[in-house]
Amino acid sequence: MEEKVTENADIIEIIVETINTICSNLFSSIDRTIFPLLDQLVFVDKRILDVGDKMDKIFSLSPNEGVLLLANCLFTAFVLYYSVRLIIAQLTGGKIESPAKFFMRAFLAGVAMNYSLSICTFLIDATNSVSTFFCKLGKEIFKKEISFEVLISTLSNVTVDSVDMLSLDGILSGILSISSFALVISFAYRYILIKVLVILSPFAILCLSNASTEGFFKSWFKSLLSLLILQIIISIILLIPYALIRETSNDLFNKVLLVGSIISLNKANQFVKEFMGGVGIGTNFQSGVSGIKSMLSR
Repeated sequence: MEEKVTENADIIEIIVETINTICSNLFSSIDRTIFPLLDQLVFVDKRILDVGDKMDKIFSLSPNEGVLLLANCLFTAFVLYYSVRLIIAQLTGGKIESPAKFFMRAFLAGVAMNYSLSICTFLIDATNSVSTFFCKLGKEIFKKEISFEVLISTLSNVTVDSVDMLSLDGILSGILSISSFALVISFAYRYILIKVLVILSPFAILCLSNASTEGFFKSWFKSLLSLLILQIIISIILLIPYALIRETSNDLFNKVLLVGSIISLNKANQFVKEFMGGVGIGTNFQSGVSGIKSMLSR
């Protein structure tokens, strides 16, 4: 009887040890891969527009190629449409926007439209400069690089070689890895959405030429700005763990601190969306679609 109990205990111990080993390898792999990837997805600069030869024609600066060609065709259609409306208004006595006002707006919108990529590059560079300032400020204060990769290295005790999934330490490791993965999905969505909004920039700026369509420009601008400002908020949030880390503290405190930081980063997009509107970024398809619908409904 005692031999059977001992044998069962050995089997349970082997099963638990196997589960812990699998989870430990999984969590360590996620942490080592996810955090460097987060640095690339979160801190975007003008290199986000360097898309290579296959996409050069879409982002072309030439007015005769890519989206600018279509935007200039629409610009011509807008002018022709107004001209027809102006002729009809003269014959019927209807009210219409004065030609001087329309053509001035159309001229400015047309010029800005053809420099839309440069305008987007300026906005991206401006927000990146602000976020870089906070990161450099943190580096001066804490004598460490402010980044996700360095953060996980600083809290090296968080990613241990063995994890006991039946302990609080193991549960926190699981929460950390799952939250980090969700964070990568969110910011991958943000990364793609920034590119989409840049492609739409000529059409959004073109909408300024007409009072009835300028609402789309406002929605586009607010959406792009909210996605870019999120980068600044994250650079500020990243300073908090560096300020609170206790190198002499136990592993549990630092792990709880890191989990709280990741959750705060997950909630940062909601803060920006509630503060200034725009598009929220989520970790699932439904929330992503809702964000795009909110942009188009404005």
